[in-house]
Amino acid sequence: MENKQEHIIQKEQPNTDQTLISIVQLFKSFGEGNKVLNGIDLNLQKGENLVLMGKSGSGKSVIIKCLVGLMPYDKGEIKIFDQDIAKLNEKELNEIRIRVGFLFQGSALYDSMNVKENLA
Repeated sequence: MENKQEHIIQKEQPNTDQTLISIVQLFKSFGEGNKVLNGIDLNLQKGENLVLMGKSGSGKSVIIKCLVGLMPYDKGEIKIFDQDIAKLNEKELNEIRIRVGFLFQGSALYDSMNVKENLA
């Protein structure tokens, strides 16, 4: 089966070596044969800018949804601001989401939230 993962990472020079986001061996599948994320590793340092690019279906939105706790992942570890997001409750996740800027294609709303929650 063809690996659907394709990503390009563009980085600027970091100001420090403080890790803000760490993803280790992240896996996510939809059903038996649809592996979208297959062992992704990524570190974002303070002062860096990160761009995820790839064709449709390559896992860009899935990574972001996993990153902010909107979608559970199958295996791996995600830490934001040195906090393991799998261990956070909804209130703690919302505090992380406020500090993380991200935009889905076409400025889409979160399907897991109502309109009021999306606007907040």
